[in-house]
Amino acid sequence: MELETLEKPTLLDATLRHLCREDLPKVLQVQQGIIRATHDFMFRKGLTQLMPLMLSPITDPLNHGVVDASINYADRRWSLTKSMIFHKQLALLNPSLNSLYIVSPNVRLEFADRTATGRHLFEFTQVDFEFKGKDRFYVMEFVEEMVNFIFGRLNAEIPETLLELRGELLPLYEKWPVYRTEKLEAALGPDYEHIKSEDTTAPFWLTNHKREFYDKEDPSKPGTYLNYDIIWPEGFGEGLSGAEREHEYEQILKRMGETGTDKEAFKFYLEVAKETGLPKTAGGGFGVERMTRFICRLKDVDEATVFSRKPFTQTAF
Repeated sequence: MELETLEKPTLLDATLRHLCREDLPKVLQVQQGIIRATHDFMFRKGLTQLMPLMLSPITDPLNHGVVDASINYADRRWSLTKSMIFHKQLALLNPSLNSLYIVSPNVRLEFADRTATGRHLFEFTQVDFEFKGKDRFYVMEFVEEMVNFIFGRLNAEIPETLLELRGELLPLYEKWPVYRTEKLEAALGPDYEHIKSEDTTAPFWLTNHKREFYDKEDPSKPGTYLNYDIIWPEGFGEGLSGAEREHEYEQILKRMGETGTDKEAFKFYLEVAKETGLPKTAGGGFGVERMTRFICRLKDVDEATVFSRKPFTQTAF
C-alpha cells in the first residue's frame, strides 16, 4: 500500500507538469496554424476532404512491429487505424474523385525501443493525401509547394510566436535535394538518415526504401521502389512518407509474399484488385506533431502534445 501511495502522486505530478508547460499555448498556436493553412492549401488545389476512420478490418501493416491495437466487434476483428493508406486508394475508385486528403488520427503502439527517439508517439495526427493518375514527381512538387505555403502563412500570421519559439522566421525553400537510400547508407553507414539530417539546414528527399507491399516497385528496374520521404534538417529526421502505389493484382501478391503480409487479412482488398481493379495513385502523409516539433525546435515530439503520448511512458490521462 505504501508503494502505491507514493507512485500515484508521482505519475499525476508528471502528467500535470506536462499539461501546464508555459510554452504549450504557443506550440498549440503553431500547430493550429499548420492545420488551418493545410486546409486552405488543399481547398485551393481542389482536393476533396474525407473524414477519418478509426476502425477498419484492414490498416497499414507497417514495416516494423508494434503492439497489436485491435478489438473484436460484430464477430469481426477491427484494427485501430495506423494510417488510411488503403482507404485513400479505394476511395479513388469513385470516378468523380481525382484527389483527396484526410486529417487522420493514427494509433501505433510502438515498442519501448522507440521511447527515446524524440520522433515517435503512440498516438498522433497525420495529414494524408492521394492523387489519381499522378506520379512521384507530381507529388514531390506538390509537397514542396505545400510546405512553403504553410511556412509562409505562419510567418505572416504569427511572426512573434515563431521568433519566441525558434528564434527566427521560417525559411522558404527552393528545389529540395534528392538522395537515394542505398547511396546515402553506403556513404554514411547505418545511421545515415540521422547523420545527414544533422548535417543539413534544409529539408531533403530520401527515395528508394524497401518497405511495405503497397509502395510501387519500378517495373523497369526490379528492386527499385518509387517512394519518397521528407527528412527535416537540423537532426529532426523523417517528416513525411509517400509513394506511388501498387495497383496490379499479381504485383500486389508478389510484394505481399516478399514482405510476409497476411493475404487473408486483405482478402477483400485483393478481390477488388483482381475483379474491379485499383486505380493508379500516388500520395503521402506528414505528421502534424513532427512538423510542429521542427518549426518550434522542440527537443522531443511529445512536447507538441497536451497529454503525453511518448511510447511506453505512463501518463495519468
